[in-house]
Amino acid sequence: MNLLINEPPLQVLPTLAVAIGLNNAIVVQQVHYWLRISKNERDGQKWVYKTIDEWHEEFPFWSKRTLERVIESLEDIKILVSGNYNKLKMDRTKWYRINYEILNECCNDAYRQNGGMETDKMAESKLTTCQNGKRQNGVNDSDKMTVPITRDYTENTTETTQRKSSNRKRVYDESSVHYQLANRLYEKILIDDPSFKQPNMNTWADSIRLMMEQDNRTVEAIEYLIDWSQENPFWKSNILSTKKLREKATTLIRQIKADKAKESQANSPSPNYRRQGRTEVVPEWFNTRNEDKVKVESATVEIGMEIDFEAERQKILDMLGRKENA
Repeated sequence: MNLLINEPPLQVLPTLAVAIGLNNAIVVQQVHYWLRISKNERDGQKWVYKTIDEWHEEFPFWSKRTLERVIESLEDIKILVSGNYNKLKMDRTKWYRINYEILNECCNDAYRQNGGMETDKMAESKLTTCQNGKRQNGVNDSDKMTVPITRDYTENTTETTQRKSSNRKRVYDESSVHYQLANRLYEKILIDDPSFKQPNMNTWADSIRLMMEQDNRTVEAIEYLIDWSQENPFWKSNILSTKKLREKATTLIRQIKADKAKESQANSPSPNYRRQGRTEVVPEWFNTRNEDKVKVESATVEIGMEIDFEAERQKILDMLGRKENA
């Protein structure tokens, strides 16, 4: 097996490794890389969010537990700031940004302590003030990454890293929004068919990711499509996977809009007594019933003459019926 560099390596400056420890430096450098290209801006700061499984794809040389300890260590010394800006309350994916002021203080303190750059051997024996007396990364010696990283940063790193990541099989944490939406559809299906076989939730979550990233569907839109399709007698028999949900999303949206248009038209107020597009004017007393005879003034009857209210009303109905049949 060829272990020489033939793929884009991670990178870190020795000065940063001396200041905060090699493992910490590797993670901070990668977070910094993603922050530079991030479009997720909240509260005037750029953020990057990934599940622990997604971070593990970038650092496959560590166990997940080791990676969690490194991230927790960076949070403890305030270099990494965490937040939660997820649209779904159930989504526990953490958002991260770097506190560059504290990071610079750590680097300056380490530089003053070491009197500039020292050899790796000497650096390994020193602990910086940022670590507050803790072990370098809070991990065992066997977990330490000792392979030198020497590649300079170039813009094509983004393209290469993305291409490499796309070739890996993604693994979705149960707390991720993609997994939660996939599970939402699965639970809806179980209501009608409790014996429905549990699918590969990782594959289902990946289809949800594609709906969001490639089809530009929002979390709220996907939620609505899931709920609506599983309440519709026809579609709940046809949408039995997130892949099918993605394929039929446009068709579902068109039908939802058509149904809402019909409902709106059916609920719109009707004008006064319309028959086949023609409006007939009827007397004001037409819709008023009174068993007693009343006196009315009319051009066809003598003033003061008593008329049968119900009889006159029936005559008008008969006349309207003849016009309608004509």
